[in-house]
Amino acid sequence: MIQVYLLAVGELRCQIEKNTASLPGWEKLAGWQQEKISRCAAPGTRALCMGGQLLLQYGACEWAASFDKSDAKPAAIENGISWRVIDFSELPEHIAAPQPLTVAYEAGGKPHILHVPWHYNLSHSGDYVALAISDASVGIDIQQMRPYRDSLVKRFFSAQEAAAYQSLVSVDVQRGRTLFYTLWCRKEAYGKLLGTGLTEEVLGHNMLGDMGVCLYEYGELPGYRICVCDRGR
Repeated sequence: MIQVYLLAVGELRCQIEKNTASLPGWEKLAGWQQEKISRCAAPGTRALCMGGQLLLQYGACEWAASFDKSDAKPAAIENGISWRVIDFSELPEHIAAPQPLTVAYEAGGKPHILHVPWHYNLSHSGDYVALAISDASVGIDIQQMRPYRDSLVKRFFSAQEAAAYQSLVSVDVQRGRTLFYTLWCRKEAYGKLLGTGLTEEVLGHNMLGDMGVCLYEYGELPGYRICVCDRGR
């Protein structure tokens, strides 16, 4: 099962100029999370970081509460994945106390939490943070659909992807733009699943074809594309 949480940090971005330690939810974070946030110099980056770390605490609490002793999957999960858009105000009140989460990193830099039966991945773009928590390795990417240069298609897309994009954008610019960000999200999520990031090998894969992985996409957040990638069941 995969649980995805989407959080808007606009409210937090407005408050972050104040003393960070006085913000709602600060006391619900582990020490290493507070240190990570404090190292962010720019207010916008600090807001995204704090939102992501609070989401991680929230997701850990939700995951623990979602299973009974029989390990039955909650009914809210459909087709192996559940999407939930939440408000910042929901986070602190639903985290009773900071979970004792200990982060470690794989060889490629992908983070994981030690001694828990779940995996996670974070992404942020624009005013949103996205968290995926799963019982198996997972990658997630969110992209705000901003203006971009067509030269990126030739540089970073496979021949098949570039041809599909050019064919579509020549008749419908908006649909071509959506395809661009759909493919970019797929590549990012796939690279994060592998723990390698956007290597040449990942960029060269045709994300329109069968990658031997499962892709879950969410297009109901206006102006954003989101993709989650796992190895299937």
